[in-house]
Amino acid sequence: MLINFNLTEYSPNVSKCLSSWAKMLQDCNGNTNCLEECGKELRACLDTAFPNSTKLEFESDKINYMFSTIFFLSNRLTKAITGLSEIDKAIGNIVKEEKQSLDGSSDENKRNYENMKKELNDVLEKYF
Repeated sequence: MLINFNLTEYSPNVSKCLSSWAKMLQDCNGNTNCLEECGKELRACLDTAFPNSTKLEFESDKINYMFSTIFFLSNRLTKAITGLSEIDKAIGNIVKEEKQSLDGSSDENKRNYENMKKELNDVLEKYF
């Protein structure tokens, strides 16, 4: 994703980065590697949209705060979507393949519940 930006049009540039990122996400179809690559592309796009502070004629803590907030939120959103993909897989393994619910008191349902709980905790630890 290579986008040329004007130096002082930050809000339209961020919108372009997010729009391009969202389009790429649609093609990932839940593939976590693809989602992580899209996140890298988003951060690279934002790096281009926000030049190094040495390229600005002025340095401002308020401007840096806004820029860092955008980067933080984009990073969190990327991780959250990747984590959501992992949760989809974990739920899909129980519900789609085994045609089971986690309700009930059978030993198999209890095992499924414990496996699901472990996978959920692993995803939360890794992405959140």
